[in-house]
Amino acid sequence: MRTYRELKTLSLRDYSHLSTPDGETLSLDSPASSIMTSFESTRPLALELNVGINDALMMMKKAHVRSVIVMDDSEKFRGIISLMDLESRKVLSIAQSQGLRRDELSIADVMTPSAKLAGLSIQQVSSCCIGDVLRTLQDVGSQHMLVVRPEDQQICGIISASDIARKLHIPVDITERATSFREIVDVIYGNRGAA
Repeated sequence: MRTYRELKTLSLRDYSHLSTPDGETLSLDSPASSIMTSFESTRPLALELNVGINDALMMMKKAHVRSVIVMDDSEKFRGIISLMDLESRKVLSIAQSQGLRRDELSIADVMTPSAKLAGLSIQQVSSCCIGDVLRTLQDVGSQHMLVVRPEDQQICGIISASDIARKLHIPVDITERATSFREIVDVIYGNRGAA
C-alpha cells in the first residue's frame, strides 16, 4: 500500500489577490463551447427515477447544483430535474392530481422527461456563440440545453442559463413554454390546476 506524506503549508498572511482565469472575459460573442459543461471532463450528478423529491432537493443543495440528470436503474438517461422544478407549486399540483402527499412523490413525477427535452449537436456548439445558445434557450423556454453527438447518440454535455448568467454577469430571463393543455391551465390558474 502506498504511503502518503504531509505537504508543507504556506502562511496566507501576505496574500491578498485572487488569480483570474487566463484569456478573455466571456461575452455573448464568445464561443458557446466555453460555457458548456462537458460530461467527458466533469461527471454530472445523476439521480435515479425513484429518488424522493425531498431527498433530491437535499442532495442538489449539498452538491450546489441547480439541475441533475435522471437515470433509470439500467443507467439509461430519462430526463432532467431542476431545483426550480422541485421548489415550484407544480409539485403540489402533481401531488393533488395523483392523490398523494408532497413527500410521497419521486423525481420521476416532476422531472422533464427526455421526450420533452431539446438538444444541440456538439458540431453546432463548436461553431456558434453563447448569444446563439442563449437565444435558443429563450425561444424554446428551457433553462438547460443538452449537447449531443448524433453519430453515436451520446449526451456529452449541458449548457445552462444559470451558468451563462453567472459567468457573463448578466440577467437571463427564460420564460417556460407550456407543452400541454394541463400546463396552460396551470399557468392561467396560478399552478392550482382546474381539476
